[in-house]
Amino acid sequence: MIFNGGQRKIYKEGEERIYFEKVPFTIVEKVPVQPVEIHENYKAKDYVLISDVNEYIPGITAEMVDWWWGNMEKGYHLWAPGEHYGFDWIVPPCEVGYEGSVEASYEFDPHKPFSITRLNMREYPFTTCYEHCWISRLDIDESQLILVHMYQDEKDGIYWRSIVFEERRLYDRLGNPFENIPEFPDHMEYESGRLNAFLPQLFELWKGHPDPWENIHYNLSTEQNADGTWRHVYPNPAPSM
Repeated sequence: MIFNGGQRKIYKEGEERIYFEKVPFTIVEKVPVQPVEIHENYKAKDYVLISDVNEYIPGITAEMVDWWWGNMEKGYHLWAPGEHYGFDWIVPPCEVGYEGSVEASYEFDPHKPFSITRLNMREYPFTTCYEHCWISRLDIDESQLILVHMYQDEKDGIYWRSIVFEERRLYDRLGNPFENIPEFPDHMEYESGRLNAFLPQLFELWKGHPDPWENIHYNLSTEQNADGTWRHVYPNPAPSM
């Protein structure tokens, strides 16, 4: 594990977390959208849709968000101050590229992080997609949720659609893990409302930084395959010189 997520309080076993007020943020606009449909190739997995929210976020671009996924250690605390307790790369993008990189994300429990692993678009089961897509497996106890953030440029901002789903075989046995995290919907709203408060400035600050291992650049553009499934246009490997 590479501890490069910035300073933070390390909580001792049994120590209660300290709560901080959220910093000011703007609740972004919810945008109606057609429900997603499962592609025929994935129906045997019998997915359960847990959450699907589509929003318009002004002031940022898809290019900024692509960059963010490889550089989260640079601003994780800025994304949701008071609710993002810590961040570490378990498998950093500078070593493996996009696919297979793994983060440890302390969001609701400062003692125990979520493990979030970036996936190939082969795991994307829907018939429609935005122009860019980040897809990951979110491990919470025994649950293995799939978390999607897809996005595309619109006038002066992006459409940002966040989807969480799980195979029914796990859902029926374990339930929805977010039911035990009552802060989840508010936290997602907080993250959406904070993206444009820090990301444009951070993106500009790092623009032109020459070391590709310190300044990762992804292009998570998508395209549809002949059979109607989806893929990333670019492989986004680890840097090499």
